[in-house]
Amino acid sequence: MCNEDLLDIEQQSVANLDSYYANATDADAESLIAFVYAEVYNVTGYFWVNLLNSLSDDSPATGGLYSNINVTSSNHRGNQYFTNFYNINYLCNLIIEKLEPTSEVKEQIIGEAYFWRAYAYTNLIRLWGNPPLVDHVLATEELTPTNGTTEELWNYVETSLQEAITRLPEKSGLGGQQEIGGRVTLHSAYALLGKAQLLRGDYTSAIASLEKVINSGKYDLIDDFTELYHMPADFCDEYMWEWNVDDNSTASTYMNEGDFRFMRFTWNTANVTVPGGITEQGVSGADLNKDFYDFMVDRGEKGKPRYYGTIWDYEDILQRFVDLGLATDTEEAVSKFWKTDASMINCQGYFRSKVLAWADEVVPDSREAGLPYTYTNWPGMRYAEVLLLYSEACVQSGTKVSEGLVALNKVRVRAGLSELGSFDLQDVKDEKRAELAFEGERYLDLIRWGDASTVLENRGVTSYTFYGYVQSSTEYDVVEEAFAGASGFQTGRDELFPYPYSETLLNPNLIQNNGW
Repeated sequence: MCNEDLLDIEQQSVANLDSYYANATDADAESLIAFVYAEVYNVTGYFWVNLLNSLSDDSPATGGLYSNINVTSSNHRGNQYFTNFYNINYLCNLIIEKLEPTSEVKEQIIGEAYFWRAYAYTNLIRLWGNPPLVDHVLATEELTPTNGTTEELWNYVETSLQEAITRLPEKSGLGGQQEIGGRVTLHSAYALLGKAQLLRGDYTSAIASLEKVINSGKYDLIDDFTELYHMPADFCDEYMWEWNVDDNSTASTYMNEGDFRFMRFTWNTANVTVPGGITEQGVSGADLNKDFYDFMVDRGEKGKPRYYGTIWDYEDILQRFVDLGLATDTEEAVSKFWKTDASMINCQGYFRSKVLAWADEVVPDSREAGLPYTYTNWPGMRYAEVLLLYSEACVQSGTKVSEGLVALNKVRVRAGLSELGSFDLQDVKDEKRAELAFEGERYLDLIRWGDASTVLENRGVTSYTFYGYVQSSTEYDVVEEAFAGASGFQTGRDELFPYPYSETLLNPNLIQNNGW
């Protein structure tokens, strides 16, 4: 008689998944969590930041959702991220379920896995609303889950972060991040937990969680706003967590031995030159529009640190060429700035200065190879956002308002503004818009505040091209044209991304979001 058990032969030279995790050394476990860090880092890079910013009212760009009537659940620019965030959740669940916590190193790694699956789901909820809850590694018969409920999804995020809090290390104090490296900590988890609770509308709990960070005394704003996203800010006390970009390919913080995203964020180097910046391979646009510039000027920010660290007008750019000794005067600077005939699409004469890399931050060998990259660390969240989330939770709940005002004023003073004597929700909205410009929050804030249908009503219906100065004047030469197929923000549809069409084919239990 045939014994069927003899047919179950383990593949040679192939590691059994359960066995690998169960018998993983500390070094093996480090490599597992390093892969998670790399996945999150790669997902939330240049295209992610550009997508979220291009949807906001601060961007001059056309194209994308609002300007293309043919956008569907099959070709939506957010589709890839749905899959990416679920993959991150899967990788984390593998670690949580299968890695044996037999050492302090592994305990920390399991804590990091809890953190990153909470991070993934925070984004899934914000962008898709009610995605399926996948709280474990699915068996074959479980591959078509139904949409989750708001309560169970946010509970998953919160309980995951509570599990992370019990396992993650804590900074020793101010200046203590470098000894931990580019990895999340106890207070990283409290910061994300407070944010999740605020997004959920649980303002009392958000206040308590964010106070854990504020009252720890281990985080602070750096003095000079213009140093953010530059090497002097690496491992600063403002970064709640960051990806450490260096040349150590064996470390768990390994990120391609250098970061190409700063090259991509450089203004389009086929058209213009960033004074003092990367001069080749830049593919980005101006990224901030006249409305945002006017907003900053009306607030009295022109000429102050946050203004210079966020946006430049044409005159600022020309003067920078002079200040750096790259031109003798602003007239010569015009020819230094434009590489070809003066023309910049999706631009009104105002350019993002945030997230530009300076020439002295570029790794020399990479410049010679024609693909310049830097070792500048990339922050995942800043303490400034913690303070502003706290201020919002206070004003939304009507509790601890005086403490919320202190937090708000701390951000304002660093920006070069005067303190407010009192504040309301609009003050928080404005401060977040100024402080976190081009950091992916504005569009999502407009959605949750219920402001999107008004603020974004005409978003993307007009295209702009900047040609420098009108001849023999200092008036900006900007041509405006109606963009064919533009629809603007569609209330009842654009509050959420669609579930990718391919996912709805694979999962008949997945209910599509309204309007898609």
